[in-house]
Amino acid sequence: MTRDEPQGAAIRAGIRQLAAGARPDGAAVTAMFREIMSGAATPAQIGALLMGLTRVGETAETLTGAARAMREAVIPVPRARPVIDTCGTGGSGIPRRNVSTAVALAVAACGVAVAKHGNRGISSPSGSADVLERLGVNITAAPAVVGRCIDALGVGFLYAPGLHPAMRHAAGPRRELGVRTIFNLLGPLTNPAGAARQVIGVFDPARARVLAGALGALGSERVFVVHGFREGDVAGPGGRPFIDDLSTEGESLVVEWTGERLREHRITPADAGLDPLPTSALAGGSPEQNAAALRRLLDGERGGYRTAVQLSGALALLVATGDSLDQLPRLAARVGAALDDGVARAKLSALARRSHDAADDKKDSDDTPQEDDA
Repeated sequence: MTRDEPQGAAIRAGIRQLAAGARPDGAAVTAMFREIMSGAATPAQIGALLMGLTRVGETAETLTGAARAMREAVIPVPRARPVIDTCGTGGSGIPRRNVSTAVALAVAACGVAVAKHGNRGISSPSGSADVLERLGVNITAAPAVVGRCIDALGVGFLYAPGLHPAMRHAAGPRRELGVRTIFNLLGPLTNPAGAARQVIGVFDPARARVLAGALGALGSERVFVVHGFREGDVAGPGGRPFIDDLSTEGESLVVEWTGERLREHRITPADAGLDPLPTSALAGGSPEQNAAALRRLLDGERGGYRTAVQLSGALALLVATGDSLDQLPRLAARVGAALDDGVARAKLSALARRSHDAADDKKDSDDTPQEDDA
């Protein structure tokens, strides 16, 4: 915005475009979202923009433009280690146990550092923040503390509301609209630790390519965007939506960005050497119930939860390497070993302890970093 332009000029121009049935380009979307993030847009303007974008549909360019503005406004988490993220969009409406949270701990136990971006439950009773809080983790730790957890332990939790304070300007309009908007897709695109490799569950298979394409435009190195289908359904962008994760009972659509191009894959539990189990075996409950289930998992309990974590964990280990999908059985077994030998459980205990450190505490730790060796 130039000095002669009134405050909110970009968002007003964008609303006019949308009202005429046109889609703003990426640069225009960035300018509009900068105004939202800075507080220059009114609630009415934000609501009109969100509904206009929903009506014309999100493209990779639209998501990229919005994510650039959000990344500019984020509070960064400093870290020295390369990291991956396992944060998804949520929003499938099927309450389950916290798979991506458990995957973060298991993958860290395998030597790959994870900057786990997350929030409290919105579409489910127990989000990653809810369950980790019940397990003793300080979810609102200062960014410097989170960064030290990542570097020393290989895992840290990035609480979205605390690290995206500019999002408060859009909270009211989003709540009052009560429908999904572009913001439901932006969380995984805006990791405060700058993760360049990710496994992302998406609530709608039709949006998998769009999300992967946006991350590619934003500079990601390797990404898997996944959606799981019911037993008997054929995985694909036009398929009937089911869960924002890999399916333990049927096929899953996996859209891969490799730094050069997008590719589509379809995988099943058998492709990772795992027996299929119904999604009902993953039924979740309150944060307390999900926390207890996660503890049992880390103690070696078998069942659907373990299958889901081995499957998603194998893909998360794969995203950290240049390996191909035929390595899934080996990596799934490795995740299972990390659950059995107590290393993943130790990661949780160490994270619960270290996340309560003071932000200015520079003392050395007995917890030494592990090398990424997936």
